[in-house]
Amino acid sequence: MNEIVTLVYEDGEEETFSVEDVVELDGNTYVVLVPEEQDSEAEEGDEVDACILKVETSEDGEEVLVDLDDDEYERVTDMICADVEEYDEDEEEDEEGLGLEDAGDGLVNDEVEGEDDDGGKDDWEDDPDEE
Repeated sequence: MNEIVTLVYEDGEEETFSVEDVVELDGNTYVVLVPEEQDSEAEEGDEVDACILKVETSEDGEEVLVDLDDDEYERVTDMICADVEEYDEDEEEDEEGLGLEDAGDGLVNDEVEGEDDDGGKDDWEDDPDEE
């Protein structure tokens, strides 16, 4: 990403932002911006303030960033949060693995495949000798 955007407010004040993410939803493009000063000072795991703006094309063909209405903001943030939660879950699964890597040949408790303590009968099978 590493893009820098300078927003010029109606009063002429300027603020510089780093583009944190670009997302697509319902055929529209949105950018997640973090104030550059906050972005450079933030350490991993720190929460930072961000704003989300919609990318539109003006009449003269320039890309402009516009504010979102409340409904649009909610839909975009819901999508971003769902993506983050999915990413976090994937990361946790990668870290935890399936827990089978240590089993070596895939057998549990050194059992011989197809046999167990009751002479090869699986626990779920009915044993006509047992009542």
